[in-house]
Amino acid sequence: MKYIYFSLMIFLWGCQRIPKEGDDFFKQGAYEEAIVAYSDYLSGHEPTTAVLYNRGRSFEEIGQYKNALMDFQKILELDKKNIRAQTSIAKVKYESGDFEQSVLAAQKAIAWSPDFAQSHFWLAKGAHQMGYFDDALKSYGKAIKLNPDYGDAFYYRGALKISMEKVDSACEDFSNANRLNVEGSSSAKKKYCS
Repeated sequence: MKYIYFSLMIFLWGCQRIPKEGDDFFKQGAYEEAIVAYSDYLSGHEPTTAVLYNRGRSFEEIGQYKNALMDFQKILELDKKNIRAQTSIAKVKYESGDFEQSVLAAQKAIAWSPDFAQSHFWLAKGAHQMGYFDDALKSYGKAIKLNPDYGDAFYYRGALKISMEKVDSACEDFSNANRLNVEGSSSAKKKYCS
């Protein structure tokens, strides 16, 4: 009996090792190695939303948006209202320059879960790029309301306000982004708020 228990424990440890290995590679920025580890795991196991999501994020980090999108869509086949996967679709669509599809994907995510700040952020970024400045302003504001430490939302809302000639308000956003250590916020503050 001890032998069976020991064998089972080794087997279970081996099943968990690869996703952890993939996670470790991801944290180190070794995205291609993470993809290999996650893919190895998935080749011998039923897909899980966690492993697919992490592999999709790894694909995204190296600019393989089509592969990332496929993983996020597979997640939605397993979990039809997975807010992280749907929001990641919005992000990938944005990053690949398809702003209209990004907005639609973000709107779908918000319909499922209106309190997920990242969905509002990607809705704002897509609307911003499409020239829907008032809608973008509202969505950045909603992202910040849901997560008052969302530095990127402050930064991009500040940039939007500059284009709308709302400089004083933009400077407040750049200050908040700078407080939250957002890259570029210090130089934006110096450029527009002197």
